[in-house]
Amino acid sequence: MVLTRLWERTSAKGNTYLMGRLGAARVLVMQNRDRQGDDDATHVLMLAEAGEREGGR
Repeated sequence: MVLTRLWERTSAKGNTYLMGRLGAARVLVMQNRDRQGDDDATHVLMLAEAGEREGGR
């Protein structure tokens, strides 16, 4: 079962991240810049309220 699809993007600073939607939420997966060692997660998942899609969907 597919929960959502993600697209790879590049920020203005050249960092890559994944972005998509999950219902009314915007999904972002970014590298963990606070990582100290192997026991820390390599990526973080963030959710934000998504605005209206173009076309009102």
